[in-house]
Amino acid sequence: MEDSYIRELEIESISKVLRFYQKLEGDVSCVVWDAAIVLAKYLETLCQINTKFLVNKNVIELGAGVGCVGITAACLGANVLLTDLPVAIPLMSKNVETNKVAWQQSQGNVETMTLIWGEEADIKCSPDIILLTDCIYYKESIDSLIITLKELAMDDTTIFLTQELRDTEKQKNCWEYFVNHIKDYFEFHLIPREEQNPEFNSADIVLIKLVKI
Repeated sequence: MEDSYIRELEIESISKVLRFYQKLEGDVSCVVWDAAIVLAKYLETLCQINTKFLVNKNVIELGAGVGCVGITAACLGANVLLTDLPVAIPLMSKNVETNKVAWQQSQGNVETMTLIWGEEADIKCSPDIILLTDCIYYKESIDSLIITLKELAMDDTTIFLTQELRDTEKQKNCWEYFVNHIKDYFEFHLIPREEQNPEFNSADIVLIKLVKI
């Protein structure tokens, strides 16, 4: 892929190095964001505490982009569905195939599909876990995202979300709007940095757990 380059992510606990194609230029769904690394490494940390944490779990990643977090979950034993807008699917699928040996050796599974927030989703299985990374940046899409979360999440579904809090008025307003509205439907728990991966965490990136009220 002439317009792309590769970023590697090491999952030390299972001795795997994942390789993700990224675009040289783009706006969204084109690179491995720092918030994705924080969430991927947090999942690894949880699996080091409980080796069965993701094994055979049904996981959906919304706004998966290049697929970093979801593919990491598959390498830790999960059955993962990566979802995003149609434009993101080709690069995402390329990364699924590139890391196929890693997630197959871990007995995980990865599939991809188009999912537009706010529209009915034809998903067969109920998710144990939903993942989101750096998805709160367009205020116009937040209500649709919340509709999709309400539709997909069961009473026992856990949602993990990371978001880099960029120092712009647009970002601040989006995040405030999201937090104020998501709390109407989900319990909102901020995961402190001392519980995250000791190396891969940041004061600028929040890690949230949501559970349906």
